[in-house]
Amino acid sequence: MLDVYLGDHRVWSISPAPQCEDAAGDLRRVPWPSALRPYLNGRARVAIREHVSSRVLLEQEHCFGTGEGEVDVVNAAGDPLAVDKGGRLQRMFGTGSTAVVDSLLDGVETLLKDLREECGIDAFLAFGGLLGAVREGKLIGHDCDADVGYLSAYTHPLDVARESFHMQRVLSRRGYRLRRFSAATLKVLMRDADGGIRGIDVFGGFMVDDQFHLMPTVRAPLPRSAILPLSTVTLHGRQLPAPADPEALLEVTYGKSWRVPDPSFKFQPPPSTTRRLTGWMRGLREHLRYWESFYSGQKSAAVPDEPSAFAQWVNERESAERPLVEIGFGTARDALWFARLGYQVRGLEYARSAVNHAIEAASNEDLPAEFDVLNLYELRQVLATGSQLAQDGTPLTLYGRFLLHAMEDDGRHNLWRIAEMALRAGGRLYLEFRTGKDAKAEHVFGEHFRKFLDPDAVVDEIEARGGHIEYREEDHGLAVYKNEDPHVCRLVVRWDR
Repeated sequence: MLDVYLGDHRVWSISPAPQCEDAAGDLRRVPWPSALRPYLNGRARVAIREHVSSRVLLEQEHCFGTGEGEVDVVNAAGDPLAVDKGGRLQRMFGTGSTAVVDSLLDGVETLLKDLREECGIDAFLAFGGLLGAVREGKLIGHDCDADVGYLSAYTHPLDVARESFHMQRVLSRRGYRLRRFSAATLKVLMRDADGGIRGIDVFGGFMVDDQFHLMPTVRAPLPRSAILPLSTVTLHGRQLPAPADPEALLEVTYGKSWRVPDPSFKFQPPPSTTRRLTGWMRGLREHLRYWESFYSGQKSAAVPDEPSAFAQWVNERESAERPLVEIGFGTARDALWFARLGYQVRGLEYARSAVNHAIEAASNEDLPAEFDVLNLYELRQVLATGSQLAQDGTPLTLYGRFLLHAMEDDGRHNLWRIAEMALRAGGRLYLEFRTGKDAKAEHVFGEHFRKFLDPDAVVDEIEARGGHIEYREEDHGLAVYKNEDPHVCRLVVRWDR
């Protein structure tokens, strides 16, 4: 196991053999992680060290890119960042303060207490937190969050999911900030002592057919007695709940070599495990990692600030007196422009990073716009949002530019649910999306998931939900950007009262 340092900070860890692109003799070629590449411009002292022994294998000055300035892999607050096991840049415990660790563990203890007393769930340290406690008595230096798990009394996945959603409602009422990752996985967000945001993941566990399952990667013939009744472990001097047999859980989680530190470890469950857990509990976060990365990184800066041609076209047909709801607002270029024109704007978006950017931008300009997260793959959110939009009976303008082709089928079908609920009182749905004629074209933002749609099929779906097509246009020249001129379809849809 090798650690890569830039200056005095570890930024990445690798297992060279499986990751090498090519090999010649003793040479191994390993690409820099995509998360690091935007920072690699300037001078840096590059070092490669063995993780366990700290023996230096290479240390030399290197110029990246233009070679101007110093390479500094830090966040806006100046905190050092490193690549985590998911390929994302994070603030690691090893470079944080004691106060950060203490504030996180305070949050863990409070959460465990509330889960036990308010939800009736006996949760325990899991994954990295449990590994650090058993192996070192402290959080792992190359980790960045805390994990707790629990063993549900239920043995049917549907009941396990219902229990998790009940837990979410209880914790929300107690003031917790939460994000849902699957039907049995939550992330609790808390602010640490340095003002940053840390997460505590809550993973559901359950028994099915004598197999122990723990989201998101564990399925093993582990008996219930290995988990309950709970024991305790020591973490930074605190006694915290643990499985009855911590070593047994760690072995099925990390393998027999779990005692050997491995910062580059990646979970690689068997396909059968992934298939079962995905079928039972997942499907709520399709392509979310890509969009979070896009809107939190430098790629989104290439999106123009001026409104799209579609937004200007819609404005010619609508009035600012009618509230406008944009679903999938992205960089909020159109939503903010509508707000500047006097529209009362509500923006709903899948990626939290995009929402945070939009809230800040609207606040800076004191615009009449509100922004929030909407996951079109989560039916509970869809029904709640549709109900809210329909509540006061005000006709709305629903707006979705380049939304349809960015979603899987379930998300698109749930958009029809929202539109049907929200527009029974009047108003219109405006859509612009890529068609199948754009599939083989080159795209400015590269190749990622796009579902190039047949307009006839989209119209059939809308009409099956009671919608009526008022306007339809398909052509090039409607959404030109730089050298890209996609073939798109525009639709205007209404629902009868």
